[in-house]
Amino acid sequence: MATATKLDPAKWAKAKAKAKAKMGGKHSARAMQLAVKYYKQMGGRYKGSKSSSNKLSKWSKQDWGYVSKGDEKKSKAKKGRYLPKSVRTSLTDAQKRATNRKKKEASKKGSQYAKYSKSIAKKVRMA
Repeated sequence: MATATKLDPAKWAKAKAKAKAKMGGKHSARAMQLAVKYYKQMGGRYKGSKSSSNKLSKWSKQDWGYVSKGDEKKSKAKKGRYLPKSVRTSLTDAQKRATNRKKKEASKKGSQYAKYSKSIAKKVRMA
């Protein structure tokens, strides 16, 4: 499986550092997506082509958002679950309440992650 190779490692390191700083100093898929944008803006080029199974490309094309409207304006501890649109629209009201409650409880305890229920985990995998 072919993978595109970055031709300028120094530009990539600078782009990664800038993106991680903007995203709170943490490595994440969103930070790497932003790093690619910065790398291209700096004139960074690639050799070869992207793999057809590139997860970041798939993630970028999905319409991600919060399960509850208005969560984007709330503080981190009060935000609910962040899911692809295909999953958000397939959830029942009870599932939405339950998954938001679980995420908010984990956030209050200082955890960035909250496990999905089995039914929601299956939907996320299929998205």
